[in-house]
This record gives sequence, structure tokens and C-alpha cells, in this order.
Amino acid sequence: MISLYAHRGYSARQPEMTWAAYREAIAWSEHTKTPLALECDVHFSADGHLICLHDLTVDRTSTTTGRAYERTVAELQQLDFGSWRRRRPDAAQRSLITLAELIALTADARDRGADLWLAIETKHPNPRGTDVEEEVAHLLEPYGWTASGSPVRIISFSLDGLERAAEVMPSLPRTLLIEKDLGEWRDGSLPERVATVGPDHLLLRDDPGYAARVLARGHALHAWTVNRPRDILWCLDRGVTGITTDDPAVAAATVARWRSRRDRMA
Repeated sequence: MISLYAHRGYSARQPEMTWAAYREAIAWSEHTKTPLALECDVHFSADGHLICLHDLTVDRTSTTTGRAYERTVAELQQLDFGSWRRRRPDAAQRSLITLAELIALTADARDRGADLWLAIETKHPNPRGTDVEEEVAHLLEPYGWTASGSPVRIISFSLDGLERAAEVMPSLPRTLLIEKDLGEWRDGSLPERVATVGPDHLLLRDDPGYAARVLARGHALHAWTVNRPRDILWCLDRGVTGITTDDPAVAAATVARWRSRRDRMA
């Protein structure tokens, strides 16, 4: 089973981590009957809500500047997060989404029969540390999504964040994200109670033997952010079990082509 992750929503078609990006990803999954995870990055607004935004500032993806955590949700929702990608963005393309809203959107789609789940990246460092993981747990609990069988995975570059997630959401799977350097995990090992590693796919190119070392230890391997078919095929040939991508349609078609080729060779 190859898991597909829609990176910041359907960010190849819509401005990342807006209402439009996640609605597009959900609509594509429902239309094609393709299982899909919705990936998001979360940290706090000034008034204590978890917002879906990659950066701690709004400089890169909005029409203004400043620290996101110094603005309330109401203030952030007045900003334009779409014009950097669209000439005339509509309301959904301009609007930031909160984690609470994304959870509700996902739950509604699942109630309709969609095979969707969430990959929530807790951003570190941030001004409130592992309060982020505690608030994620608080938002998931009303849905029963902190229990075994939950459609949620916690992902993070932060060991402290993953450790706190294990304390407050022990039943949820966790992924250690890695960029720039494999460091102490080069031998394929992972921290206690973490069974999946998520490296930048370029790290796999730098150390082609790393994938085999991870898999030999019984761990899952999810690569990010893989968009070109030739890169996706290269990852799949080395045993990657999850693909995070800006374009789920391209990734799904490439996975199907890889499976067909594999079956013909069997």
C-alpha cells in the first residue's frame, strides 16, 4: 500500500493551506475514489487557535508582512493568502483555514464515504512549544480521533514535539521528518515509539542505501515533497511507502504506472 499525502492541500492547483486547497484535495479524492491524506502545518494564532500555515510569518504567502502568532484568527482571516498564486483569487483562495475547520471539513467528507485522513505537522520552534501537541489532542478528542484507528497521523521535525504527542495521543502514529542531514538516524534507526521516517526525497538521492536500511528495521518510509513522475518512480523502486506531493493526481497516476510495470515483471 502506497500512501499519498496532499502537501498543504492540493497546492499544485490552489494557494497552499487555504480553504480552496483543501476543498480541491477532498473533491479530487472523492471524484477518483483515491485514498488521500491532507497534510497541514499548525501553530498558534495570538488568540490561541491552531492555524494551518507553514511559516511563522505571513510574509511569503500573503499580501502583507509580520508574525502570524501576533495576529488573531479574525485578523488573519482578513488577509489575502491567494494573490501570490492567483491574479484574482476568490474568497476560498484568499482564506486561511484553522485546524478546527480542517478537522470538521475532513470529518464531513468521511461521513460522505471519502477515504481521507489527516497528517498534522506540529511546527517547531514556536513561541508556545509543545502546547501545540496538547491543543491538537484537544481538537481531535470530540471526534474520537485520539483513539486507536484514528484517521490522523502526527508528523514533526521536532523530537520534543513527537515525544509530547506520544504522551497526549499515544494511539496515533507518528512520523519523524528529516531535512538537510540524516544525522544520527543515518543507520535507519528511529526514536522510541516512532515507526515512520519522512525524509526530504533529495536525501534519498544523496544516500541511496538509506531506504534499504530503514526498511530492514521494519520502519515505513514516507518521502517529501515529490512531484515529478521520474522522482516518484525512483522513490517507489527503492521501497518508499508514502509520497507527499503537491499534485496528487500526478502522483496517483505514477503509482498506478509503477504497479502495472511491477505486475508485468512479476
